[in-house]
Amino acid sequence: MPDNSPQADVSACGSSVVVGDHSAALHLRFAGLAAPILLDGCAEIIDTVARMAPGWPFTTAPADASLQPVATIRPDGHDRYLISTLGMPGKERRYDAVDAVCDLIVELSLELNRSGEWLMCLHAAAIEVAGRLVILPNIRRAGKSTLTACLAARGHRIFSDDFFPVSISAKGHLLGHATGILPRLRLPVPESFSAGFQDWVARNEGDGNHRYKYLSLPEVPAHGTALALGAMVFLDRREAAAPDLSPMATADAVAALLHQNFAREVHSGTVLATTEALFATVPAYRLSYGSAEAAAEFLEQRFADWPDEPAIHQDAPAFRRVDEADFTAPAAAFDPATAYVRADGIHDVELAGDRYLADASGQGIHRLNAGALAVWHLIAEPLTLDEICDILTEAFPEVSPIQIAADSAAALRDFVENRLAVAAG
Repeated sequence: MPDNSPQADVSACGSSVVVGDHSAALHLRFAGLAAPILLDGCAEIIDTVARMAPGWPFTTAPADASLQPVATIRPDGHDRYLISTLGMPGKERRYDAVDAVCDLIVELSLELNRSGEWLMCLHAAAIEVAGRLVILPNIRRAGKSTLTACLAARGHRIFSDDFFPVSISAKGHLLGHATGILPRLRLPVPESFSAGFQDWVARNEGDGNHRYKYLSLPEVPAHGTALALGAMVFLDRREAAAPDLSPMATADAVAALLHQNFAREVHSGTVLATTEALFATVPAYRLSYGSAEAAAEFLEQRFADWPDEPAIHQDAPAFRRVDEADFTAPAAAFDPATAYVRADGIHDVELAGDRYLADASGQGIHRLNAGALAVWHLIAEPLTLDEICDILTEAFPEVSPIQIAADSAAALRDFVENRLAVAAG
């Protein structure tokens, strides 16, 4: 039995935690994270954290002034708390306990990226179906969270309903990792849902308020639990549509998925390489549906069986962080008279017929249109803007030279300002 004094180092993983002095400043240290959460005089909120993130172990200890917390929560009246975060410095939001912990969870996801060596971290849900993960990338108002709740009600393990990190195994299998956080459902449940689902939500003992409910489940995979990815399913909710699953055009799926990656600390070259591996080994589908309950049953049946072994990607992407030293370096000014050439260290990846570039520092990903791609091919050797225009005008006599000059200038300027091209010599 642990000591309940403020000096105790108390583990929390799905169980109630009591700290003797609620006025003490405490740090919560979550497994796998470098920075803590600071509770400044509100130790009672630990119980809420433990219930909403039952699979993510954390410890408590007296606050250490030498550590910068990713979030600070302090009391502000009955069931009201002020929370400030690294992501929004100098701003405090006033919430009840549930919304305060909800904000805290967002900061945990960001710190997970800063602390770990994940190849990607996707804004998506991940649900275990027949031993593999079905990934539902976040698309606004497509019903991801509600569909996840329907799958949970059918007994499927939820690895995440909002963010989850991706790695690759030694054998070359792409893996998703559980967060250990309960899925969250927006309230109220629409009247179109069945009485059975409505009753299941109403009887669920998870924490909630008038806007959200965290769904308590019989089994929550422990934080970090890994499982092979089985399929990516992009949601297309349509009024009264029967569930239908069709292959999604890879180019569209790639563009959509890149927008869902929020591991900003991961080098964009690593993200591109991981995306390439993902689409080489995991099929992508579009799910058209009207009813989330019908869609949950449909997905359960559609993915009842998988190939014996997950597909293997032979060339594992190398993890690399963004080069922070380049964040403050000013971009070079574009000079049309200067000869430019491709910068060193550029990651150049073709995905589903589209060309993507990642700059050497890893700050951004750039998708090239046809005109920009033509200029990119040419500046493998040093060329000025006039030389580029002369070559393209001769190669494409059917296109107006004025249009070629405008497009080439815009493309070359973008390359220079985004550090993809540099002055020759």
